[in-house]
Amino acid sequence: MSPKTFIGFTIITILIVVAAGFSVATRYSVHKVGFEDKPVLPNFAEKVNEVEEIIVKTSKKVLTIKRDGNSWVMADRQNYLASNEVISDLMLGLSELRLREGKTRKPERYGRLQVEDPKGNKAKSILLTVNGKNGELAQLIVGKINNEVAGSSNVGRYIRRPGEVQSWLASGRLDIPLEVNKWVKPEFLNIASSRIENVTVNHPDGSKMIVGRVGKKKFEIKNMPNNMVVEYQSDIDNMGDGLDKLELEDVKAVGNINFSKDKTINTMISTNDGMVINVKMVDINNGNFWAVFEAVAGPTASTLIKKEAASINSRVANWVYELPAHKYRYMSRRHSDVLKDPKSKKKK
Repeated sequence: MSPKTFIGFTIITILIVVAAGFSVATRYSVHKVGFEDKPVLPNFAEKVNEVEEIIVKTSKKVLTIKRDGNSWVMADRQNYLASNEVISDLMLGLSELRLREGKTRKPERYGRLQVEDPKGNKAKSILLTVNGKNGELAQLIVGKINNEVAGSSNVGRYIRRPGEVQSWLASGRLDIPLEVNKWVKPEFLNIASSRIENVTVNHPDGSKMIVGRVGKKKFEIKNMPNNMVVEYQSDIDNMGDGLDKLELEDVKAVGNINFSKDKTINTMISTNDGMVINVKMVDINNGNFWAVFEAVAGPTASTLIKKEAASINSRVANWVYELPAHKYRYMSRRHSDVLKDPKSKKKK
């Protein structure tokens, strides 16, 4: 190899090493900045006791949670009681949230991280606002969860401060419920299926379905039509499960849902110890199932059962609940839902 060629290769090698070193240094610098572990909301932990209001806004909904003495309530749901535990978890998450790495500054790329402004039907971001008596304490646009963040939590979220172009990956567990049933204690009624003796479903068209217990786990249809057979026994048996660990999907004060006579299903659920639960149900917009409940203790019921009925009414009397679809089905069966013509292989 000639001296000129050797010198040429040496220069090229030096340039490659320098370029590689610069690249490594640049990447190291980015990570160094990212891992400075700065709090997203400095001194927020010191302000937690000042929090009076939490507003969660997406492109499709707004939820407002307000302090009420030592409790929290859902302001959008006529002050239905919220869970203090959920609030505490959110405040802790905000306090511990820390910046890890700067991300895109380009608005056209915000959507990938879900940190775009929460406007329009396609936006997937969350605008979280925390207010105190004297004004705003914190506000963040919160985006996607990242489950591959180095650190003790191993989880983080993409965020952006409103009005700023810089987006960030932040470390820490920040759970922001988007459904009412995640902000409250969802179970509002629990009458074990083993206590249920009879279920009578009255539909607005005049049709009626009556089932009663036979044995420990089975139910049978008391007003069985002629020339029909049960297709699946489980569809009858689970009619006794309607009130077992019943959880709400949503909740509103009585009067906010219209139970028109031509659309309302009236179901009577009787227990084996002298209590009856009357349930009025309506399907709103073909898939939103709302119900009101009333407990009645029979004249021969024990003092304990009478107290239970009074306790249930004190809890549910002022509210109308959106039900999970499967619980609605259990309490609204028709003959046509569970019976078939024995001559046909499948129910039509």
